[in-house]
Amino acid sequence: MRHELERSPTEKLIIEDTEYKGHNLVTLRIYFLSKEDEWLPTKKGVTFRRDQLDEVLEALNKIKEQS
Repeated sequence: MRHELERSPTEKLIIEDTEYKGHNLVTLRIYFLSKEDEWLPTKKGVTFRRDQLDEVLEALNKIKEQS
């Protein structure tokens, strides 16, 4: 599964459900639009195990409740 959030006309956040070496992962990464009109990943991002997703969502919801 893949979800894209536009940050600007030349930048977006891509959230993906991925697999690496047998591990199910969730990746959030910033992509930019190259001069060749190709979306390329930056070094800005985070990856965590899918089994940590509930814990990450709980932390994000706590932050959301504070605002």
